[in-house]
Amino acid sequence: MVAGIANAQRPFRKFQIGVETTYDVEVAATRLLRITGLTWNDLGSQRQFVPDYDIGRLSKHSDVGSIIRTGALGRIEAPLTFEDFLFPCLSGFMTATGAEITGAQGDYLWIFRLDPNTGDPTPKSFTAEFGVSDGATTWPRTAPGLLCTGFEISAGQDGDVTQMAMDFFTGGPNGNALAALTPPTPFTTIPVLNWKLYIDDTWAAMDQLAVAPSYGGGALKSTTLRSFTYRYQGGISPALYIGAGQTDPQGFKFNKRGPELELEVEFNAVIAAERTKAETSGTKRYVRLIAEGARIGTGYNKTILLQGAYIYPDGGFGELGRDADGTEVVTLRLEGVADDDTEDTEIRVINSLSSFP
Repeated sequence: MVAGIANAQRPFRKFQIGVETTYDVEVAATRLLRITGLTWNDLGSQRQFVPDYDIGRLSKHSDVGSIIRTGALGRIEAPLTFEDFLFPCLSGFMTATGAEITGAQGDYLWIFRLDPNTGDPTPKSFTAEFGVSDGATTWPRTAPGLLCTGFEISAGQDGDVTQMAMDFFTGGPNGNALAALTPPTPFTTIPVLNWKLYIDDTWAAMDQLAVAPSYGGGALKSTTLRSFTYRYQGGISPALYIGAGQTDPQGFKFNKRGPELELEVEFNAVIAAERTKAETSGTKRYVRLIAEGARIGTGYNKTILLQGAYIYPDGGFGELGRDADGTEVVTLRLEGVADDDTEDTEIRVINSLSSFP
């Protein structure tokens, strides 16, 4: 009789996080994330020097070499939720705190903002715990100093719920055990048809809270949006310097950062006007994408709002000639741009969480 072989299986995996008080100092995880896909690569940011001496042999390598850089790289995929979206925002954008909008109703507003007057934002770092299992034995990897280098939100008419993906790096992993956590509540996904698109000529029309328990302002572009992809590049990278004697990141640094936006739209009078804007020198576009869910108590609706100042780069207004079921469609591509006001890019989240994780 042949004995059974227990191998790790995809359903037996966990990814959980804890917010660090000090960067790259490990803490216990406090939140289990619901994910649909995750890649984890210990060697992705490790570099090994293997010397190739001439010692009179024809071996592939002449020595065992040494590790000169450590860490891990990864990518998380999951349905976008009003709750877990705070993770890439906090670890890849800036530190923020939820503030209750309506007294005693538990509707907390989180604001993430690029303000050109205040310099670099400060994100939160996390400790990540990742484990695969055969259902009996778990093989864990724990890594401190997780920061998000960028994230992506996408929705299309052919899908069900909005999807999110984020890329991250960490310090050097270890084999510490995973905390025994269960999925938290609440957990609210966002149907793809729940998004609204606003485009306007001024930032002021975008940057306002409406009187009702939802957002308004700007010019609503209904009956045109078919799909979109919002990408935010945080510009965060691990900081390593000659002479410091460390193989793990000593911290992090910022490079250029900002959003990119792709919109697949049906061509109509609204989009014809956008073509004129794309052809006009020096034109900025102020774009808002907003998804709203259920009311929180008697307060505001659960909300994710993505807004900012953009330009159409070269080729940003796509080619005409593609049709979708007999409808003319065109892809608009926009890139974030510096604005004259106090902010360039903003993300707002309203949920029922006063803290995260």
